[in-house]
Amino acid sequence: MSGHLQILVVDDNRTAAEAIALLLEREGHHVEACFDGRSAIERLSERHQSGSHFDLVLTDLRMQPVDGLGVVRAARRLAPPVDVMVFTAFGSVEAAVEAIRLGALDFLTKPVTADQLLLRVRALRKHDGAEVEIVGKSEATRQLRADATRLAEVRSTVLITGETGVGRTHLARWLHSHGIDRDKNQLVLRPGEIASSTQIRDAGSLLLPAVDDWDDETQRRVLQELEQLDVGQPPRVIATASPEVDARVAEGRLRPELYFRLAVLVARISPLRERPNDIEPLLTHFVESHASIFGKPPITPDSDQLRSLRVHAWPGNAREISNLAERAVVLGPSAFTMSIKPAGGTKASMPDLAHGFQLAGHLEQIERTLLIRAIEQSGGERREMCRLLGLERNTLRYKLNKYGLLDRLR
Repeated sequence: MSGHLQILVVDDNRTAAEAIALLLEREGHHVEACFDGRSAIERLSERHQSGSHFDLVLTDLRMQPVDGLGVVRAARRLAPPVDVMVFTAFGSVEAAVEAIRLGALDFLTKPVTADQLLLRVRALRKHDGAEVEIVGKSEATRQLRADATRLAEVRSTVLITGETGVGRTHLARWLHSHGIDRDKNQLVLRPGEIASSTQIRDAGSLLLPAVDDWDDETQRRVLQELEQLDVGQPPRVIATASPEVDARVAEGRLRPELYFRLAVLVARISPLRERPNDIEPLLTHFVESHASIFGKPPITPDSDQLRSLRVHAWPGNAREISNLAERAVVLGPSAFTMSIKPAGGTKASMPDLAHGFQLAGHLEQIERTLLIRAIEQSGGERREMCRLLGLERNTLRYKLNKYGLLDRLR
């Protein structure tokens, strides 16, 4: 996005929609307003058919009878898809997360001030040209950065796995921006979106996000499209999936032929709870980014707050840290004092006991995770690891060797 934008504002509160439209028009943008989801979807279609696309949609989520998620779906189905930013009431973060999953670019929690809105739209205009970084100082992130550098040098298909919010799409953008065909665009293909063969072949890379969540018919169509591509020629295919992608193949939820078409090179991003040394640099990175967007000075947590943040489980991973940083920039340092959920300390972290569950394997995974956390917290110093884990030195060495972790020590 650049220059003055074509913007569609959608809100069933007519006063709010007109106020936002007037604010953006004063910035020089061309703005239309719709007061319900159905009208917005019709207007998106009309503009698309006329060849005059919107650049951005700003939509409320809670509307009747067609809600904001319907608007997000419609905007993202267009070719090319239209960027969307959503507004959500406090306490409706789940709906905002679903909007992001459907392809929304960003969300703001109500009430939204004029400065917040203008700064966010300006930030979105800079989004495409933003420098993409792999942030962190843990051993896992250093290894990921080294692997990504090698992956960027070729056009081989890559499957990126990791939990929600861990940075799968971010890594895909990094691979594109550092790849052979970075002078071309990265085309994102989501379920329900249609891209022509020309659009696909003109792209430098083709991103298929969360493929293990796609329905069978979408998988079949995409597989057909991929089979038309020439090996070693652009676009390079980059897909993302959950850590359970292998199990979903076994369960029949992901077509084996699609999985093996995508899993040529596999990059796994560890969850943040396994790399606590990344918490502080990620928090600093996001605080500086949000402070720049909102025109405010960066702030930092105090030593007690930081100590608590290091033991938090971060179920939302890097995305959760980004949200915390934004709250702190807007609300002040008190936002760093949050409800802490220790890793493995909640019922939600327990596995489902079903056919095929293996207790030994689950316990080994927990043990390996704790060993990795000890490596990160101690910097790989064995005496400190023994203290943290309550193990004798020989026992520690045995377990590190068992899980292939000896090479992570200094």
